[in-house]
Amino acid sequence: MPTIPESSSATRPLRIAVVRQECSMKKGGAERYAANLCRCLADAGHTVLVVAETFDTAIHPDLIHIPVKVNRITSASRTKSFHERSQKAVDGLQTDAVLALSRTFPADAFRVSDPLHRYWMEIRYPGAIRRFIERCNPRHRAILALEDGILDPANTRMIITNSELSRRLIGERYDYPAERIHVVYNGVDLETFSPSAETQPADAIRLLFVGQDFRRKGLAPLLEALALVRDPTPTLRVIGRDDPAPYRALAESLGIADRVSFEGPSGKIQEAYRSADLFVFPTLYDPFANVCLESLACGLPVLTTSTNGSSEVVGEGREGYVVDGAAKGLAGRLAKKIGIFCVLPEDARARMRLAARTKAEGFTIAANASKVVSLLTAERREG
Repeated sequence: MPTIPESSSATRPLRIAVVRQECSMKKGGAERYAANLCRCLADAGHTVLVVAETFDTAIHPDLIHIPVKVNRITSASRTKSFHERSQKAVDGLQTDAVLALSRTFPADAFRVSDPLHRYWMEIRYPGAIRRFIERCNPRHRAILALEDGILDPANTRMIITNSELSRRLIGERYDYPAERIHVVYNGVDLETFSPSAETQPADAIRLLFVGQDFRRKGLAPLLEALALVRDPTPTLRVIGRDDPAPYRALAESLGIADRVSFEGPSGKIQEAYRSADLFVFPTLYDPFANVCLESLACGLPVLTTSTNGSSEVVGEGREGYVVDGAAKGLAGRLAKKIGIFCVLPEDARARMRLAARTKAEGFTIAANASKVVSLLTAERREG
């Protein structure tokens, strides 16, 4: 793993522009990461200018919102217009550093929050002909063009990834200097996400899935896996903003509709983590799914895939399980691990819950922000 310099208490406060299209505690993992990072930077005394279309004013009173109006006619226009207009906004600011958390360039540092699109297309469209056709789609073309620009060393002085997975994928697909790619794992709010004071035994093992994009997050193979696990038979709670209709139909066809509840998005996700026995997140690809770290912080073991950067902080059989992320055969691999967990004695599951919380305690938001500032400060000295 790349060496990350320790932060220095002598570092003078910086004036930092943070570019993220949506910065809110009410959104998904990447949006919450941006909000938490900005809050910590402001708490540390830095001046933070948040260049964003959507901004939650409740994050911190000292944050300065630089609004960006986006052309929302099409997906491609949203992507391109935010890039172009955020750059115009940044040009008018006097800053020590520009940290891009959304796809835009140039920047002093770009943090890989969203999936590497070139790799995702390889997974989403495995056939070469179909992938070629899809690359002509205006949305894909716009995102790939931005990604190419960002990962041109002339445009971005430093890449910050939140996993070794992302660092490796960039190295395999782009000619970006390896020494300018740094891994800084996500942090989690250990007060907001904490274990329940009491663990309530249930008649059946309670599985939990949380995600906004059911297809990419692997809900279909999870339902197929659930149908394979018998004696004992676990239940599954599905939380997230997506169309549940195809998945309800799949659950019906698999004969497990009575074991699955589709609940839509939730404003009390902590309670969901605390009332489950195993968090299952079989994503086909995620740079680092923060829901897994939130789960661990709540003392909830995690079952995820090797194509999720979060898997790098899950010890096999200690805080949870990791299976190969390839789509083929994924349901069977998930079913095997779920079956193993379901027959564990309660004392073994209790040890996993304790190990999960202990692991999460090593990943704080403050530590993440401190390492990011250290990198930005080092970059300024070297620049």
